[in-house]
Amino acid sequence: MATPVIFPRTCAPIGVVLLTLVVSVFAEGGTASSGLTFLKLGVSGRSVAMGDAMAASVYGAAATHYNPAGLLARDGAGNAELLFMHKEWIQDTRTEFLGARVGVSEPLALGFSVNTTTVSDIELRTRPGPAEGTFTSRYLALGVSGAYRVAEGVSAGITVRYLYEKILVDDASGIGIDLGMQYETPLEGLSVGVALANLGTMGDLRNEPSRLPALLRGGAAFVLPVASLHGELLLAADGLFIFPESRSLLNAGAELSVEDMVMVRVGYQAGSEGRGLSLGGGIRYGIFALDYAFSRLSGDLGNGHTISLGVVLE
Repeated sequence: MATPVIFPRTCAPIGVVLLTLVVSVFAEGGTASSGLTFLKLGVSGRSVAMGDAMAASVYGAAATHYNPAGLLARDGAGNAELLFMHKEWIQDTRTEFLGARVGVSEPLALGFSVNTTTVSDIELRTRPGPAEGTFTSRYLALGVSGAYRVAEGVSAGITVRYLYEKILVDDASGIGIDLGMQYETPLEGLSVGVALANLGTMGDLRNEPSRLPALLRGGAAFVLPVASLHGELLLAADGLFIFPESRSLLNAGAELSVEDMVMVRVGYQAGSEGRGLSLGGGIRYGIFALDYAFSRLSGDLGNGHTISLGVVLE
């Protein structure tokens, strides 16, 4: 259950908005100077377990969220992929993500995504005493992405999203845009990436528009072969700057794969007030990849759990 809140009747809608924003921000560990903070939450077990250090290491359908240029990473523009994710977060916050990647030709890939987040059982009070009811705030992002290989080892991508939020009886919609690039450097195993995310505007929610959490994500990833395990070790790190909050984070993660079947992952977010260490793993068998991430949240916020299933279609 969400934390009960009491406020005067004349201020009830405003209080509800503030409550929901605070709940969402605590989930990410920030300040309440931007709205639609669900756009900052990770969308796969792999990425969350690696501390969301994904600017250069993301690939496949998850790239529609982190860096659209990653739609061309790893397997080029060949295979199609589906990604399903469920996240259990704090204060009855749940996120569902469905992403798809489709190869069109060697230099071009497309992606599609649906991201829904709900904060349920928020108690509504206009006077001291028992709650007069509960309600659920809802957030939605529908995205279309594209990536193009502009030169050898260089990919560029764009995502355009329709955004919607509803809090009690008030709702608003808008448009968000992400731009990204990835570069496979001449140094074998080293790639770099950068993404500018959540650019755009929202309509008014009652009297005020929500401010999108525009952010700049840039980082590098390095892959080392591990011959003894017939696998590889991936090390990744991102710097993240959230413009409305003037706040910086450093995300770092590692992934060890064995026989390209079993993955062990660890990540850390430095500078986050809500998140820190994350752990997880995955199993890949045939066309299926199952990934899980555990996030330890600070204070009394509890723990976060993220599970995702990827399906690669030849």
